[in-house]
Amino acid sequence: MQDRTLTLIQDDGKEILCDILFTYHSEEFNKDYVVFQVRGEASASAAIYHPEDNGKGSLERIESDEEWEMLEELLNDYASSMEDSCSSGCSGCSGCSSDEECGGCGECQH
Repeated sequence: MQDRTLTLIQDDGKEILCDILFTYHSEEFNKDYVVFQVRGEASASAAIYHPEDNGKGSLERIESDEEWEMLEELLNDYASSMEDSCSSGCSGCSGCSSDEECGGCGECQH
């Protein structure tokens, strides 16, 4: 399984672990995006992703309303597809705890 996490480093040096929900390249904006969820939180966020040669990359804030609207639509489609696949017989996964829906851990493969 590929690593589907990213670590955000705040100005004070504190690291925040996030699960990558999906990535997307927009032909319209000619940018790469990463949509992620901070572990333990219900809401998702997104950023522009700039890959680097070392296999890592940097993130940039999304400033335009048009980009946010596009990503919100993609996130809604993603959430719908996860609900459809998990409600059709998902047996859970090793990472889900009993108080989370399947997929809340970022490891659900459905």
